[in-house]
Parts: sequence; structure tokens; C-alpha cells
Amino acid sequence: MKHPYVAVMKDGSISYGGNQGWFQSNTIKKYGCGVVAGSDLLLYLSLHKEYCRGREFKKEEDDNGIWGEEKYQELIKTMNRRYFPVIPGFGMPGWLLAGGMNYYFRRSRIPLKVSFGVLRRNIWNRTAAMLAHDIPVILAIGPNFSIFRRKYKLNFYVRKGEEYTCTCQTAAHFVTVTAMEGKYLKISSWGKEYYIDMQEYMDYGKKHSSFLVCNIFYIRKR
Repeated sequence: MKHPYVAVMKDGSISYGGNQGWFQSNTIKKYGCGVVAGSDLLLYLSLHKEYCRGREFKKEEDDNGIWGEEKYQELIKTMNRRYFPVIPGFGMPGWLLAGGMNYYFRRSRIPLKVSFGVLRRNIWNRTAAMLAHDIPVILAIGPNFSIFRRKYKLNFYVRKGEEYTCTCQTAAHFVTVTAMEGKYLKISSWGKEYYIDMQEYMDYGKKHSSFLVCNIFYIRKR
């Protein structure tokens, strides 16, 4: 990205994007990753592209570009009510997240549109194209469709120098891609910086999920 990603001051530390775990609402806390991913992307665009600024996004960050936790939570709750409803016990399907973003673009007269899903062979070139235009990329990690009892999940890595170490795993989750570094994607999830191995993601989508739900949100001009 050409600018620092969304940052929130939380308990004396600066986050890398938002985190649904900060909220008291159990619905957002458990199933709100789509609300955070969609809101963070629109917030980034509103801060750095004048034609993407909607009425919900007022300049509330401090001089260093860092948002206060209270103001950020108010913003997420507003976006949840107006654009990104969460289905209790289920979350938010990709089409609903894309629909909320398109509604925001139309309502704010922003000449962009978004669709969920591209051809499998085009996932990475579309991702690179969006990042080149300074647009973050929401990536869906689909649910696990294994017929066996074992639950497969995708690895998340942290980077220390030149080494990448697996620190956690997840499935049925939305993250935001902010850079492509070699074979890894740099992402924002749960307010932290992680990395995803692109080949592992493709293998997960092919073997344990489906590219109908394991895909990107492709934003382009309308």
C-alpha cells in the first residue's frame, strides 16, 4: 500500500487494522470479521482517495493517522447498522458483504463497484492489480467442507527477519490483504499483522473448501 494501513490505539498499543474481538456485542465479536474488513477497506479509501469519501467517514484520526478506540468502535457500529448486517450464528456471506460495499459506493456516488469471486487462475493477478492502485483486498477464507471429522484450517504466519513462523490457524474468516511479498500475502486480521502462504491458501481452497467461498472481493471502476 502507498499509505500506512488503518491503525487504532488500543490499550497503549497501535493495531494493524480493526479487531471484532474489541466489541461487547457477542454477534460482532464472534461473527463480525466481515464488518471490520469491509469498514476498514472503505475507511482506508476515504482517507487516501478524495472521491471515495462518504458521509460516515469524518476525520477522527490524530495527526499521526491513528484512530482512538472509542471513535473507531462507533464507526464500526454505524457501518454494521447501515451496510454490513451480521446474521447471528452464521456471520456474513460474501454476497452480503459485497452488496453492502456496493450500496455504500452508490449512496456516496463513488464510481467503483465490487464483486465477490474471480476465476481461480486470476486471484493473484487481480489482487496485484488492486494493490497497485492502492486498494486493499478483502480475502475470504472459506469454511471447511471436509467430509471427515478432522477440521482443516489455514496457517497464519508472523515474520521475524527473513523467517516466517506459524502462529495460529483459522477457517471461515475474512482478512484484508495489504501487500504481496514473494510467496506470502501480508494481511490484517484481529488487529494484527500476519502472513499467508499463497500456495497453502490455494491448496486449502481446492482440497478443504471451495473457490466459490475462498476468493477475493474484486473492486474496479464502474
